[in-house]
Amino acid sequence: MQLIHADTLIDIEQHFKIIAGPGAGKTRFLINHIKNVLHNSKRLGRNRKIACITYTNIGVETIVKRLGDETDHVEVSTIHSFLFAHIVKPFIFLIANKYNLDPLKIDGPYEHIPSEGFLQQTGLAYRRVTTKDMKRLFWLVDGRSHELALHIKGRKGDYNKSLFEYKKKFWEKGVIHYDDVLAFSWELLNAYPEILRIVRAKFPYLFIDEFQDTSPLQTEIIKLIAQKEVIIGVIGDKAQSIYEFNGADVKQFETFSLNNMSDYQINDNHRSTQEIIDILNLIRRDIVQRSPDCKRGKLPIIFVGKPLDALRYAKQIYGENEVVTLSFANTTANALRNNLEVDNQDSILIEEVFDEDSNSGRKKVLISIIKSIEYARVFNFKDAIRELSRHLKSKDNYNGQKASLEFIYELFNDYETFKNKSLWHLYEKVYDWNCNCFGLSKINSPKIEQFYRSLLYSEVAVMVRTSEDYTSHRTIHKAKGSEFENVFVIVKPKDRQKYKEDRDLAFLLNPDIENNEDHRVYYVACSRAMKNLFICVPQISEKAVEQLQSYINFQYCY
Repeated sequence: MQLIHADTLIDIEQHFKIIAGPGAGKTRFLINHIKNVLHNSKRLGRNRKIACITYTNIGVETIVKRLGDETDHVEVSTIHSFLFAHIVKPFIFLIANKYNLDPLKIDGPYEHIPSEGFLQQTGLAYRRVTTKDMKRLFWLVDGRSHELALHIKGRKGDYNKSLFEYKKKFWEKGVIHYDDVLAFSWELLNAYPEILRIVRAKFPYLFIDEFQDTSPLQTEIIKLIAQKEVIIGVIGDKAQSIYEFNGADVKQFETFSLNNMSDYQINDNHRSTQEIIDILNLIRRDIVQRSPDCKRGKLPIIFVGKPLDALRYAKQIYGENEVVTLSFANTTANALRNNLEVDNQDSILIEEVFDEDSNSGRKKVLISIIKSIEYARVFNFKDAIRELSRHLKSKDNYNGQKASLEFIYELFNDYETFKNKSLWHLYEKVYDWNCNCFGLSKINSPKIEQFYRSLLYSEVAVMVRTSEDYTSHRTIHKAKGSEFENVFVIVKPKDRQKYKEDRDLAFLLNPDIENNEDHRVYYVACSRAMKNLFICVPQISEKAVEQLQSYINFQYCY
């Protein structure tokens, strides 16, 4: 393992693997390496490019911005976008019959939102598989048959046939999910080797950032591409692997190796002050980071109390718009964005709330409308229009998108009039809009009417999950790849019925990032801070304070 810095230039014609902690300058290294390849490689031509893969859209935007004018021979994208554009979209017709797919219906991958109706129709519900279980659904290559199989992480038993039937319900409607992109890509590359030759001919260099978030299926695809011609470079950090629930496996990065691969490590942290770096070094022990610029700052602060109260206090110190909150749960981030008290820090699917309404068509429309409003509020208008336009009746694609935008704009401007009212108020507004072009069924049941009158819009809105978020209140997972001057980390309280003293601060008191993904999540959250770090916990004991003071200095605020 060779120690290098962000500005070190390495051999452009050799596979490489780089271990780099937070703030190490890995993006700077990657940009420098790409430019080195662009200026010196003899294998790039008019139609050949460098493929640069990163995990999030924020990461894509950062790399594109830093490359500046030198993007003509570089394609920067997420792994799903890359595979969809170059493998699934052009070649899915080859396996369409096997998966009951209509290639003409597929317009791109969607996030998998578990369907209660499909669970019932495929018999999974009778085997006590829930929508919560289905949030952990992923594809895996069976080690014995070498065939693709569907699994639910954490559940034992053979569900593959039923899960396949469940997925087919989506495919018949032209809906494929992000995990399907990986499965179909693997299937196509194995069944049709000529596709591999096409991909290799297009991209003689393939660099993957955030490789610690790779799933076994992604690794298999990369290894297939790497068998000939293509130079592979991977960059990652096992301490920042936080997507196990999506099938990611940190061991994929730890064990990844190719013939003649060079291994490097960067120990610098250019982002944070030494006071924050000391916290990071407390949580992990395998890499000891340092500030090469000797940045100094204020001591991190531990707030004890309710998140909203603590946030108000932090804003008094650093300004109304200068503090970014990072939460474990989506509901917490949404509540803080709406200036609401955080009552529940569990991630709840919005679909679960609408079980009272037996009319599946009506609740699907209303759920999509709520989602589209909340997507628009975090400036994700692309998903907002996409979510809503599929429900518009008698509209072609263009007019459906146009009508969706008009409706979203109307509700966006009218938000203050219904955000604190019942869902019944929103239902009436939607039902009357433009001669009910959503085909929304009228509510005639007093019981269902009471359900919509008793549920506040604000209570449901906090359950909406967004694929992108550029606001000051994000989940930790959505903040991956970003950095902020003042970071406010909200620690999710453990189950109070099983409460063990100071278990909430275990990532500081008894860190175990090797085996505990929660600890890695909080490590990532703390490492986003450049100047000031706040950590909010519901309570802390004197014993914990004494223990922390023996390790490192904090300020405390009660």
